[in-house]
Amino acid sequence: MDFSQSGSAPEVQGFPANRPNLVANPNNGPRTVERWFDITAFQRLDPVGNAGQYGNAGRNIVRGPGFHGLDLSLLKTFPSREGHSLQFRAECFNFPNHPNFFIPENDVASPNFGRILQAGPSRLLQFALKYLF
Repeated sequence: MDFSQSGSAPEVQGFPANRPNLVANPNNGPRTVERWFDITAFQRLDPVGNAGQYGNAGRNIVRGPGFHGLDLSLLKTFPSREGHSLQFRAECFNFPNHPNFFIPENDVASPNFGRILQAGPSRLLQFALKYLF
């Protein structure tokens, strides 16, 4: 019998997860890519004085920017003799070219905390020609 193994065993000292204290509502205020939520609503725990403790901030307390997707596909089949045909296809992904932002940086220790640093792709056109026989 042959066996295979995969996996990882990371070695980390201390407490790799950081959960801050929640001191206000983070969803108040305007939402921009530079500051998606109120970063002053979180208080970072001092790792020296609070070793082994986690803050009171819960999971999923900040909403992301959402996703708006509309794709469009058009095709035309041109019949030929003997059951053969030629099909032309045009596809458009993100048809309205709406920016879909990724989730904001959620590491309290990061200088980019609360900022959105990436967005999804812009409109993409794709054409194809297929011979069916």
